[in-house]
Amino acid sequence: MIATDKYRGALSAINAVLVLARSLAYEGKAAELADVLDVAEYLPLLLLEQSDRTEEFRQQLVGLAAARPKFLLAVERFDQVPGP
Repeated sequence: MIATDKYRGALSAINAVLVLARSLAYEGKAAELADVLDVAEYLPLLLLEQSDRTEEFRQQLVGLAAARPKFLLAVERFDQVPGP
């Protein structure tokens, strides 16, 4: 599971990962896309876990951003402060 206050940010981060992954597909970067999709497929599973996996979820995003800076958007979305 993800901390309740991070759930919206987590879904927004997954959206960012998928949108950016699509851009890799359009660019024909199959190997990079495969690496990104390895992370993308794991993220929803972390949402379903019984134990708190909030930090692991964030670290997966940070790892993507370290390898591909445009994925920093996903980290930023996850870290956003929830609105009212």
